Amino acid sequence: MGARLFTVQIMSAPAFAELAADQRVRTHEFPARRGAILDRNGEPLAISIDLKTIYADPALVENARSEAEKLAPVLDLDVDAATELLNGRTPESRFEFIARQVPPKVAKKVAALELPGVHMYEEARRYYPGGRLASHILGFTDTDGNGISGIESEYEHLLKGKAGRETLEQDPAGNSLPQADSTYEAPRPGHSLFLTIDKDIQYFTELTLTQATKQYGAIGGTAIVMKPDTGEILALANVPDFSPNRPGDFATEAFRNRAVTDVYEPGSAFKIVTASAALEQGLVTPETSFLVPDALAYYDRVFNDSHAHATMPMTVSEIIEQSSNVGTIKIALNLGAKLLDQFVYAFGFGAETGLGFPGESSGILLDRKDWSGTTIATVPIGQGIAVTPMQMALAYCVLANDGEWIAPRLLASTMDERGDVDVPPSPPARTVISAETATTMSEILARVVEKGTGIEAQIPGYAVAGKTGTAQKASPEGGYGNSYVASFAGFAPADDPAIVVLVVLDEPTPIWGGSTAAPTFKLITEFTLRHLGIAPTENAEKAAAELEAEMAGDPAIHD
Repeated sequence: MGARLFTVQIMSAPAFAELAADQRVRTHEFPARRGAILDRNGEPLAISIDLKTIYADPALVENARSEAEKLAPVLDLDVDAATELLNGRTPESRFEFIARQVPPKVAKKVAALELPGVHMYEEARRYYPGGRLASHILGFTDTDGNGISGIESEYEHLLKGKAGRETLEQDPAGNSLPQADSTYEAPRPGHSLFLTIDKDIQYFTELTLTQATKQYGAIGGTAIVMKPDTGEILALANVPDFSPNRPGDFATEAFRNRAVTDVYEPGSAFKIVTASAALEQGLVTPETSFLVPDALAYYDRVFNDSHAHATMPMTVSEIIEQSSNVGTIKIALNLGAKLLDQFVYAFGFGAETGLGFPGESSGILLDRKDWSGTTIATVPIGQGIAVTPMQMALAYCVLANDGEWIAPRLLASTMDERGDVDVPPSPPARTVISAETATTMSEILARVVEKGTGIEAQIPGYAVAGKTGTAQKASPEGGYGNSYVASFAGFAPADDPAIVVLVVLDEPTPIWGGSTAAPTFKLITEFTLRHLGIAPTENAEKAAAELEAEMAGDPAIHD
């Protein structure tokens, strides 16, 4: 007896003390309320609502089978599965989830049953009031409230908060032991996020993009609206989309934020880089003339303009206005491969934008040393290079922002549980081209919309600058197929840009950016200008009459 007492009380005392503590000490965690996500005006985009979660303490269940037969129909469960949970899946089990986050009506029915050992507690569930609105921006959470994609994932560390904790001593029946030690740490709610997007602009952009994909039979599309001087994203939409309230009802394909994860060959919309570089280097002026045929043999390929024409002199301005591939290649040959490559990277291509969005692509560019003989001819016209829509929108922001490149922003500010607001510092800008070159390019792009390939992007009352793009899609087997991506990028008002808008349509009919993406751009841009209260820059009635007369003349709108 003495030896045994020595063993128990001295040698094994720590182990027995730990076992005793495990039997009576219980630690409960209280999840922190997840921070809300709001638009720039404080409109809720993602909030947390309290629902009841049903659980069982098998030690307190009196008759598992009988209780399961009552509980299963209310929760739409299998009776055998419910019985297993009420019995406990292990002999030591004191906690088993029966149903997570059930509707209030269901919770009331369960409470009315008054089943021994069956309890419930409040658990927050993420709810998106707008349904599909901004789904690719917001992302969604799992059942436990952890961010899975989008903003919910990117800013998980801010939204999640810190869970609370309570430690106390209980008897086998779960009753607290009087005068026993206990500790309690209250949960700290997560920070709420104010985004840069405008809920109304986002809704209209999504609606217009969806209608455009249906009207033109496109298999998908992307639209972006930005403020060029700050990098703020006012709207970002993709088709197809999904509902973050019911992500399980959609294929994972719908979750991709194509604006930052997918790449495409931009085609003629990329010609602004070639022209800007040549202007910046002083190699050309808008009035510099080139003799332009409708086809050009270079190295082992023949490059064609979109429509046949006689060999004619064309100025740099006219080359961009009419989107001449041959003319743009001649400008690029004047510029040279080294400078062209430098400006492609300077405009932000080949690198992530700094948005920090999960899964963002840096695009696809060949290293200068890997250029083939035709690369100097393909890159200037937006072929043999793959970009993201976000990169393309930012390139046009450079022209609209006096030659300055600035990183895009989705987060406007954060707010903690005390209501203190923190505004993150603005990203630094870097100079790509001079303000003079940016102004010159803006004037050229304004003529593209006034009388060139972008005529269908005209907005009565506003001067618009922009460029069309139509590019063959690369085939998985190599080379190019018969599918096209159409796009239009631009800004308004042309002489004092307030917004930049990009529209990309995947495999529309007709294929031309001027016929599909440009009118979609027009609708989004016109709504945004009026919503922001941007005053018209010209007589709207006169502009509308002139546009109608010009359209009646069957202008060339192809690209």
